[in-house]
Amino acid sequence: MKTAVIIPIFGRHDLTRAILRDLEPEVQLADIWLVDNQGGFESEQVPVTVLTPGSNLGWCRGSNYGVTAAWDHGYEVFILLNNDVRLSHSFIGGLLEAASATGGDVIGPLYDHNWPHQRSAYTGSARDYAGRPFDQVVPFIDGTCMVIRRTTFESVGLLEERYWRKYSWGCDKDFALRVRTAGGSVWVTERSYLNHIARQTARQFQDFSELDAERENDEDMAEKWGPNWRDLLYAGFGSFSRLGMVQQRIQEKGI
Repeated sequence: MKTAVIIPIFGRHDLTRAILRDLEPEVQLADIWLVDNQGGFESEQVPVTVLTPGSNLGWCRGSNYGVTAAWDHGYEVFILLNNDVRLSHSFIGGLLEAASATGGDVIGPLYDHNWPHQRSAYTGSARDYAGRPFDQVVPFIDGTCMVIRRTTFESVGLLEERYWRKYSWGCDKDFALRVRTAGGSVWVTERSYLNHIARQTARQFQDFSELDAERENDEDMAEKWGPNWRDLLYAGFGSFSRLGMVQQRIQEKGI
């Protein structure tokens, strides 16, 4: 499957170079497109296409910008990927194997971060992770890494830009809901794993707040999907925990 990896970045070029090192052994499997929201990135590590939109589009609009720029190159699969992550061996290969095995519309790897349905007993370094061919249907996946088929974008459109305009935390849930409403499926695979070194870009901005991001997520999900949006999101997944690590932290603080 002809594949494009879309990575929005803003500064922290050290993180981008690190993820490019992780991707270097698999450059034959996917073309890499960087959306440089700040500008100034230069690297000769691996072949990459660097897009410079001229302003900070953030994660959601930056991802859409990259997909749109790459669209006419005939890619069958797009992988939206953060730069503040480290990847397991054969990371891209594992994701593409899962896409073939499941026929899923959206696929994500295991990771060590927020949502419990994307975590496992393994919490170590991505470089030491040994993948296994196990895939599970889930309600949604974290935007940290999203494998999305071209046909899925054709069916439901790009990531939603009208809501979550500051933090984008609801875009992944919204996209999964749109896919499932259209009859598609969302999966997590144990074939690939990543460490998420979270908030590395966000912390560059003095006004970043997890609480504000969570509020924006909740308010805009309710505006678009109604006050019972969580019930819609987890419909058919009654045994899945609805609280991630961030949500638990906020709840424990009583705010």
